[in-house]
Amino acid sequence: MSPTKPKRPRVKNDIQASIARSIASGEFPAGQNLPPESELSERFGVSRTALREAIKGLEAKHMLRSKPRVGTLVLPQDDWALLDQEVLGWVSDHLDVTSFVDAILEARRAIEPEAAALACRRASLSDLAQVETALNGMQAAGSNAIAFTEADLAFHEALLQASHNPVLRQFIHSVEAGLNLMLLTSNKSVDDYSRTVDFHRRLLDAMVARNEDAARAASLALLDRAGIDLQAGREGRNAKLSRA
Repeated sequence: MSPTKPKRPRVKNDIQASIARSIASGEFPAGQNLPPESELSERFGVSRTALREAIKGLEAKHMLRSKPRVGTLVLPQDDWALLDQEVLGWVSDHLDVTSFVDAILEARRAIEPEAAALACRRASLSDLAQVETALNGMQAAGSNAIAFTEADLAFHEALLQASHNPVLRQFIHSVEAGLNLMLLTSNKSVDDYSRTVDFHRRLLDAMVARNEDAARAASLALLDRAGIDLQAGREGRNAKLSRA
């Protein structure tokens, strides 16, 4: 039997990641063109065809824009598809996480309370069971921030599913990477998750009671608590830095 051939490296993804990080770090500044193809091909040790495929992928993620006879322009951060899981992974080391997380929280304030109200009208028993399962997962996670965040994300996904609004149901997929970052950042800011679980339980109780006003209020209170936890985490990190 012939030996198994080694898997080819993910050339396109690797090049995309490298270029994206160079953009995020400022090595390839916004408003300027990428270096010539010949230079980039030599730098990455790949063919121009592979390089062009990678560049097309970054154009789809709004980090680059190619123009005939002009070159490939590096776009500013405001244009980047930051909610894309790959993009967020590539640029997170150079991202203003505080501002990004605040923006995610702001978007949630605009969407989740109304989703909760819709769920009061439309959620099936199966929908509510999914929310409760996620809540139980949060409670069972103990002090494990990763496990708690996974269950927390599942809770909010189940909430949006329970709204039975097709646009809101897509929202969770659009912001999943950013929401996961926000939840993990918030959850790492506290040592005891019991209070967070209580806020989520109040929201579920309001949905089970089909009380739209109570569900809106519970959702807003939950988001307010997340904002407080985020701020507390920032103050704690700043205090540690000042003592260092």
